[in-house]
Amino acid sequence: MKNTFLVLLFLCFTCSTQAQNVTGLFSGTLVNDSTKKLQNYELALTEYRGKIWGYSYTTFIVNDTFYYSIKQVKGEKKDGMLIVEDEKMLVNNFPQKPDKGVHVINTIPLEAVDTMTSFNGTWKTTQTKKFYSIHGALNLKRDNDSSHSELINHLRELNQLPIQNAVAEVKVKQKEDKQKSKVESKKTEVVIVKQEKIPFAQRGNKPLQEIAVTNDSLVLSFYDNGIVDGDSISVYINGQNIIAQQKLTEVALKKTIQLSSFNSDVIKLTLVAENLGIIPPNTGLLIVQDGDNRYQINFSADLQTNATLTIRRKNK
Repeated sequence: MKNTFLVLLFLCFTCSTQAQNVTGLFSGTLVNDSTKKLQNYELALTEYRGKIWGYSYTTFIVNDTFYYSIKQVKGEKKDGMLIVEDEKMLVNNFPQKPDKGVHVINTIPLEAVDTMTSFNGTWKTTQTKKFYSIHGALNLKRDNDSSHSELINHLRELNQLPIQNAVAEVKVKQKEDKQKSKVESKKTEVVIVKQEKIPFAQRGNKPLQEIAVTNDSLVLSFYDNGIVDGDSISVYINGQNIIAQQKLTEVALKKTIQLSSFNSDVIKLTLVAENLGIIPPNTGLLIVQDGDNRYQINFSADLQTNATLTIRRKNK
């Protein structure tokens, strides 16, 4: 089933799907109607022989701490709508164990999914004896390039999808107790193909994006945006080291910089992987706070390639 999901999902990037087929990768936001809080959201769906299944990835930041959840979902078409509901929690880093009875249900017009690159829908949580139902708006767009999908990357980390062209494999072996007929233990074996570490200045550079800022003072926040596996980074601006060999966790690694001190209107920020962690490559999230403007940038680096961000100063 896992292999079928991946094959069918990636087929949708190279050929047109049949009418009303919802196979695809979608990204956007969830907004709470009451609190107006926003969460980033990714959804990967496969439709095959009348069945719809897939995965979701939800992220948000509270008090400088990055939280995420990855869930298995199921879907159905009903009354002109695509209904997608949580089926199973795969992993999260919440401070408390989520209530098993609370599921998220998305409702999206089928016509919009089939004909538009971006569309709106709604979401709500199931009501339980302990919790009221909450609801809000769902805003998504189709994404025809899975290479930068954090959901797909994390599914590979969790061994939910086959790893292709990777320097590591994570093999999960389960031993069953025949007498008790249940899982006795769960052992994770990590096989790493060693990669030669070379000085950062001699590595290749992978551009992330370019942003234009108006303030001289910027706040940089770095997070491990998935399974915390020991990734360490160093950060350079125009060749000057500002962060040296710091581990990434779900709690923000913060640095305030003054652009005027670099005597240039074009700033090159270089993210250097000091190791590959347990699950290569070295990945994370960078948030650049420019006054009221906020930029979220996912990055990936290894021992041979840096990640680079270009920051341009513009007049207010």
